[in-house]
Amino acid sequence: MYEDRFKDAPWYEGCKNEEILVGGAGGIGSNALYYLAKTIPAVYYLFDPDVVNSHNIGTQFFNPEDQGKSKVYALRNRLSFANIKVFSSYIKNSSLPIEIAGFDNMEARKEMFGNWLKLENREIFIDGRLSANVYQVFVVIKGREEWYEKTLFDDNVVDDGPCTFKQTAYVGGLIGARITHVLVNYLSNKYMKEDVFNLPYFIEEATEPFQIKTHYDNNF
Repeated sequence: MYEDRFKDAPWYEGCKNEEILVGGAGGIGSNALYYLAKTIPAVYYLFDPDVVNSHNIGTQFFNPEDQGKSKVYALRNRLSFANIKVFSSYIKNSSLPIEIAGFDNMEARKEMFGNWLKLENREIFIDGRLSANVYQVFVVIKGREEWYEKTLFDDNVVDDGPCTFKQTAYVGGLIGARITHVLVNYLSNKYMKEDVFNLPYFIEEATEPFQIKTHYDNNF
C-alpha cells in the first residue's frame, strides 16, 4: 500500500478507523486533502458545491481538464488512492469529532463549527484561512472553544479584495502541509496516550515580511 512507509508511525494503525470531515475543496481544502491523503490513511468526507473554473487551476489542486467538473469529484479522481466520500452540499447538522474547515467565507465556518460544538465526543476542529501571501490556522480542542468563537465575524465586515489575487499556489501548499502537520501531531498524541507533540492554538505564516508566528493561547 502507498502508506506502508508510515507503518511505524504512531498514528498509522489507529488512523485506519478515523473519519475526518473536510469542508471546502478550494485553495485550502484541495491542498490540505492532498497532503492528508498522502499521510493519514483515514476515511475522508469532503463537501463543496462549486465547480472548477479556469482561475482555480493556478492556485488549487486541479488541472485544466477539470474545468466545469464538480470540485469534489475532480479531487476524488485525482486522489483515487485514498478513501474519500464526496458530497456536493453540506448535510445539515452533520458533524464528526475531527473536522477541517477550508472555506472562503465565514458563514460556512460558523455553521460547521456550531455543529461540531454540539458533539460530546468532539476532538479537534482545524480552521484554515488564506490570502495571497498569508495563511492562518486555528486549532480548536476542548477548552479552546471560546477563544475561537471570538475570531468569527460577519462576511460583510471584510473587503473581499480582487478575485484574481486572493491566493497563490505556494501559500496554498504551505497551509495544506501545516494543517496536515497539526493533525499528525494531534493523532500522534492520541495514539501514544501522552502529549509529546506540540499543538499550538494559532499559526500564521506570511511571505512578506517573511515570518512565522505560533501562539498557544489567544493573547495575540
